[in-house]
Amino acid sequence: MSIFKISDRLTGPAAIATTILYLAACVVYFLPIGIPHKITLTTGLLALTSFWLCPWQITLALLFSALGDYMGSCGNFLGQMGCFGLGHIFFILYFIDRYSHKIELHGKMSGKFKGYLTMVLLCTAALLGIAFGRLAPCAPAGILRTGIIVYSLLISTMMVTALIQRSSLFALGAVLFVFSDFILAWNRFVEPVPYHTYMILGPYFTAQWLLFIRTTSFRVAPEMRILRF
Repeated sequence: MSIFKISDRLTGPAAIATTILYLAACVVYFLPIGIPHKITLTTGLLALTSFWLCPWQITLALLFSALGDYMGSCGNFLGQMGCFGLGHIFFILYFIDRYSHKIELHGKMSGKFKGYLTMVLLCTAALLGIAFGRLAPCAPAGILRTGIIVYSLLISTMMVTALIQRSSLFALGAVLFVFSDFILAWNRFVEPVPYHTYMILGPYFTAQWLLFIRTTSFRVAPEMRILRF
């Protein structure tokens, strides 16, 4: 349930308008325009409209993401990571609540879903192995290295809880989010990544919009049915 009420007939126009403005804000970010902290225009816009369009957990997740973008634009990497970590906690809370309702409605997991879940957990374990074995050791010892380990656990949990929702949009959004942060960390602590700005922010902007639009009641078109069990 969203924090503020909105008429059902206004949901579609509001979601479309937000998407258009969000796309414009993303384009503005890549233009050589001197707007202070202009990256906050992107997730900040989604966070603002989510008060009327999205469940409260998603609103708080987007708010912390916008705050993380602001911290990043100020050069505060630790604050950026902390804000995004809090954002992932609220994404996780939303996904757990949503999945618990699915379990109540549909009962036990099918054999096909158990196989899918096993694959997801194995892939997540491999990602964590890279994070703990390659990324974290390259970071300065102390609070930053500890923060990377904790953040890796949080974003991995977010990805797993998103992937079990049986929604292609949630799955794609979570995977793009993880990819974006992986490139960011690799570029910062391991070695430079060519075109890292586009490889980080392109997937990130897409991921935030996918997670936003999927949690609204508006549907642009019938959702893809790839991840159905």
